[in-house]
Amino acid sequence: MYGSKAENLALLKSSGINVPGFMLVRPEDIKPGWEDKVSAYCKKKDCLYAVRSSCNLEDGKDKSFAGQFDTYLNVKPDDVTSKVLECMESVRSETVEKYLQQEGTSPDDLQMNVIIQEMVDADKAGVLFTANPQGLLNESVIAVSRGLGEGVVSGSSDTTTYYYNRTDGLYYYEGKEDILSNTEIEELIGIASKVEEKLGERIDIEFAFKDGKAFVLQARPITTLKGESPLILDNSNIVESYPGLSLPLTISFVDIVYSGVFRGVSRRVLKNDRELSRHEDVFKNMVGHANGRVYYKISNWYTVLKFLPFNKKIIPVWQEMLGVKNRSYDEKSVEIPAHIRFMTYLNSFYEIMSVPRHMKKLEEIFASTNEYFHAHFSSESSPDELIGLYNEIKEKLLDVWDVTLLNDTYSFVYTGLVKHRLRKKNADDAYINRYISGITNIESMKPIKALIELAYRYGEYSHEELEEKKKEYIRVYGDRNLEELKLESKTFRSHPYLLDEKIEEYRKDLKSLEEMYRNLNGESTVREKADPITAFLGKRCAAGIAGRERSRLNRSRIYGMVRSIFTALGGHFSGSGLIDDPDDIFWLTVDEAFDMAKNPVPMQKAVSERKESYKLFAQLPPYSRLIFEEKEFDKRHGSVNSYRREENENVLSGVPCSSGIIEGEALVIKNISDAKDVKDKILVTVMTDPGWVFLLATAKGVISEKGSLLSHTAIISRELKKPSIVGVEKLTDTIRTGDLIRMDGGTGKIEILGRK
Repeated sequence: MYGSKAENLALLKSSGINVPGFMLVRPEDIKPGWEDKVSAYCKKKDCLYAVRSSCNLEDGKDKSFAGQFDTYLNVKPDDVTSKVLECMESVRSETVEKYLQQEGTSPDDLQMNVIIQEMVDADKAGVLFTANPQGLLNESVIAVSRGLGEGVVSGSSDTTTYYYNRTDGLYYYEGKEDILSNTEIEELIGIASKVEEKLGERIDIEFAFKDGKAFVLQARPITTLKGESPLILDNSNIVESYPGLSLPLTISFVDIVYSGVFRGVSRRVLKNDRELSRHEDVFKNMVGHANGRVYYKISNWYTVLKFLPFNKKIIPVWQEMLGVKNRSYDEKSVEIPAHIRFMTYLNSFYEIMSVPRHMKKLEEIFASTNEYFHAHFSSESSPDELIGLYNEIKEKLLDVWDVTLLNDTYSFVYTGLVKHRLRKKNADDAYINRYISGITNIESMKPIKALIELAYRYGEYSHEELEEKKKEYIRVYGDRNLEELKLESKTFRSHPYLLDEKIEEYRKDLKSLEEMYRNLNGESTVREKADPITAFLGKRCAAGIAGRERSRLNRSRIYGMVRSIFTALGGHFSGSGLIDDPDDIFWLTVDEAFDMAKNPVPMQKAVSERKESYKLFAQLPPYSRLIFEEKEFDKRHGSVNSYRREENENVLSGVPCSSGIIEGEALVIKNISDAKDVKDKILVTVMTDPGWVFLLATAKGVISEKGSLLSHTAIISRELKKPSIVGVEKLTDTIRTGDLIRMDGGTGKIEILGRK
């Protein structure tokens, strides 16, 4: 009735939000004596006023009238009444008439109310969008300039724009000057949450700061955003495999892998090609990427999980084991015909019970395929031959790799059942971890055992024997290394000198090396005795975890095969002048690389542009969740400055994974380049990947922000008998390299004893 601007201001003011004083003038108020009432309100002669429109149809869901009506700032008290009349008259402008005709609205439907608001003589002012109008729903955008902020919209003054991810509380800014302090930004975000609570989601807020005090000048809905079916990208668990930035070749290959795996597992559950084809778009979009980082398209994961019977029981277990923080999801069932839904119960039961047998068969297929690859691969092969070998490997392995996802579900379910049963028996986390860790000779331990033995017995071998031992190690374990699932990563196989460096690193302290050797070759962990039911569940839990670790090591070998193929292609293409350097192949997608074999087109320009984009991506904060209105997109900025919060808490807690109480110096590892001089340090990181086994061997313990009881951090640390804690919120914002900390891997408690 009075227009959303006036109504919103009244609601916010009554809710305790700091809104400057205002009065409303309606058309029916324009009668003899109205000027006196306005003059009485504007009696502060030293105050200036804003005169704003508040049309009854303005800022609506269907019609916005954006920029159609007049607004006047810094109006002197004596001029307010004339500006009120001019504002009311703006309803009859030519642009408004055209807009009404375009929208099919009668002029008689408009009622122009006018707000007279006390001006805030702002030190800085601007606009806050609670959701990025470009279509990123969990990112708030704050555009601010010094003074009254008129130039924020017009572009007439220097503006700094802040981009704040409300899931993680991380932000960056673009502009010449860092205008807002951390405190002011957090205050604005807090105000935005209160405004959204009163007015609904996705609001455009005009604000001002005067003498450190924040004011809300206007608030209206962002009418351009709908967000009815948002696309959610979440990095839970997948960040363990693809930490940091991943190059285009890796990202495109990940799309292929996950699409095939999830289509395969759904085929096993549905066993109905017609129903399977209905969800083809879901399978093709299991992962997404933004700003050079890999994410799960989490909504599609839930869709696939909903194919499973008892999915409302399975999903929470899956969320816990993958470390999913935000556990809300659309609980609406996927529509499947009743007879097919019935069959999913039978099919799922059969497939889950057959997991151990299927995993054994998969290992046999992998062994023969691995042998076939190394017998047929040559870097001298032609591009067509290399692509043919890739397709053979893909058909033999990637198209049947879906059973590993069923094995994950098998592991998650039985681990969850074991935990539930032991907790009912009042067992603490330390006991549960000891029980679950009673798995002997898991595959993921073999690379580190073999490497420690090679380093320990180094002096016993002749030069020829040593070279042969190193070649054998690379043949068997050469693909395991830090960030091994990124095709662009260096491994022992692709860069053999790395093996020499690692051996040299371990041999710097022969006493510690001997201790590691004896620990790794001592008695295996024996699972504690339990009642028959717990033992039954524990046996299957152990089988699932062991199978999961074997498949992870074999997965690194598959990626090693693919890496070798594309590295060879890169050599061919650089030799032909299509790219400048063999490693530039990693800046192309799989399809682009294959197309170049058929249609040799120079790709230097595309590679150069992507390298420039990644310079920006490297400056952006590592967001854990991005919620897009529709499709994902990459950021485009001239330059950015990234912030990280700095917390001052002295006690943190997380999920205890491997028991032990230790004290030591913290080493915060955010990038591979930070992973130096780890000996006797407590490693503090966002996440780990399987290649971290080489770091954990010499470290005192490990703490990570991401992870779960079945994450690689947890499993390997238990086997190495190193204390570990995962799932620690704000970890790398709180602990700094050099801090003295105490960690209790049995309770999950972390204490900062002294700051650097």
